[in-house]
This record gives sequence, C-alpha cells and structure tokens, in this order.
Amino acid sequence: MTEHRYIWCRNCNEIHHVTPFDRAPGYRMNLGEETELPMDDRGAFMRRHSGHRLEGLQGVGERYFPEGQALDPMRVGYVEVTNGKESFVVRSFRNRIEDPLHFELLRGRLKAVGTTASIQENEIRKEMKHHYPWRPSERPDDEKIELFVRLFNEVVRGMDPRQIELCGYDDTASSVAYGVLSSAIVEKLMQECRNHFDQETLSGLRRFIDAHRDQDGVMTLRIVRRYAIEESGE
Repeated sequence: MTEHRYIWCRNCNEIHHVTPFDRAPGYRMNLGEETELPMDDRGAFMRRHSGHRLEGLQGVGERYFPEGQALDPMRVGYVEVTNGKESFVVRSFRNRIEDPLHFELLRGRLKAVGTTASIQENEIRKEMKHHYPWRPSERPDDEKIELFVRLFNEVVRGMDPRQIELCGYDDTASSVAYGVLSSAIVEKLMQECRNHFDQETLSGLRRFIDAHRDQDGVMTLRIVRRYAIEESGE
C-alpha cells in the first residue's frame, strides 16, 4: 500500500503531500530545446510557512475514490489521516487537468456505509464472444450471451455482498475488490439457466463458468465499498 504523508500548516490551513518526487526536476522548452528546472516542492512549502505551526499527518490506510479510478488525473480522492491525536480526511482534487493537485483538510474520518456486488458484464461478453474456446455445438450466439448476462445479474442482485469471499483487489481503484463465485452461487445460476438453454449450451456455460470463477477470471464478482465522511467538531 502506498504510504501517505502530509505536512499541514495550521495557520494557513494548507497541505503539502510528501512524496519521493518533491525534488523531481521540471522541464521547459526554450527555442526548441528542453531545459531542466531544479525543483524542491517540500522546501518551498517549508520556506513559505516558516514560523507557522506545522504538523505531520500520516495516512491510516483507508482511501476512497468515489468517482473515477485512482490513476485518473481528474479524480477526487479521500485519504484518512491522523496527527496522532485527531482524525482527518484529506480531499485531493484538480479544477482543471493542467492544474497541480490541490488538497483540502476535512475534520472527521472515513466511515464504511455499504458494499455492493455486481458482475463484470463487459468483460464477460468480450470473453464469451471473442476469446473462449467453445466447442462448436456449445457456442452461444449473441442473444444467448445477453440472456446469460441478465440471469447472472439477477442471481447476484439477491446476494449479500458481505458473504462473498474476496480473491483480489483492483490495482487502480482502491475501493474495488473481487470475489470468488462460490459453488452455491454457481448452482443457483445453473438452475436459472436450465429454464432457458438446451443441454449442449448448458454444458458449455458450465465449462465457461468453472474456467473463470476465481482469481482474475471474468466470472469473479466486483465488490465496491462505499464510504461517507463522518464529521467531527472543532
């Protein structure tokens, strides 16, 4: 997990994110030539707030990106931090894509308010249509694929996400994990499919499910945690 460290000026209520790139150089084009510019973002922050009351803030693990993925330059992110006594949430954002990342300190902490489970619809369609080695008699057409996706959605909507065993995490969206498709869920899905597909198609669907139901398979379930900021007083 990436370490999150910040410096907070309590006088100005400004935040600096401490990173290994604080002294990474900048570059400027001059008459067609690239010129390297020395930078020291942390040093500049410390000089700008010299004599002020500064505190270090340390991330405590919870991160949340409610819109967009963690690598999206325009995403808004929330990180829970502490100064050792109080809990805060650092909100990071950009107003324009060319702007540097801004930080805002909110009093409170991140509180989990719910978890949802869904299927990987687009990934399933792509795998079924273009990649999976179906036997000729088992290959479903587009209409059958859409029916299978709909039935799978209906089965998952009736599940309790808290009962799903996790098998992996999304590298780019910290609030997203993936869950194993248990034997009980598989049997329920197959029972629904028996009402709509012939035996050969059913055999192919079962092979497809078993080949993609755990680890990084497309039949794993997408688990999304939702958070709210539980505010605290001054």
